Amino acid sequence: MMELQGLPNILRKQLSLIICLAFIASGCAVADKFKRKITTDKVAETNLATSDTIRPVMRESDRPELKNTGQITVEEAAKVTDVELKAAVAKPVARPERDLGNTVAGLGMIDKTGFWLQTPLVKSQVEGRVVYLKTGSSINLTLIPNGAVAGSGSQISIAAMKVLGIPIVDLAELRVFIR
Repeated sequence: MMELQGLPNILRKQLSLIICLAFIASGCAVADKFKRKITTDKVAETNLATSDTIRPVMRESDRPELKNTGQITVEEAAKVTDVELKAAVAKPVARPERDLGNTVAGLGMIDKTGFWLQTPLVKSQVEGRVVYLKTGSSINLTLIPNGAVAGSGSQISIAAMKVLGIPIVDLAELRVFIR
């Protein structure tokens, strides 16, 4: 070991104490790593599913029978008459329009047919027009208030989405005009 004879007595004691503390600290660090490894191994072992694991299986007699609820289908919601379609895609009339701003719209409830946009931009039901900003296509429709806070988004009918060329899973940025 080291020669400590040439050092004063007080320095020898301090040096011995420092060496002992270093050994203790390194031993604690090793023990802490070992302790964490054991804990994670036990957790991993308990969460493993094996081929012997029993899983519930639904019996044929327990499966619920699907019934026709009378709800409207997507195809039925997207159907519109020729008169409705012509009115929707007609060029805007010469009367002035007021720009209400932009809104982000997603697919609305499909139980309501026709061309409509539920939006916080209006306070009462009025006729209006929207422009799909991605393509520039526009459509005449009914603007319906949804009672939400301004900036919270809108819902658009599936028929209007179809005419504007908006995929039904997308959110579309629309410019809204009121007549």
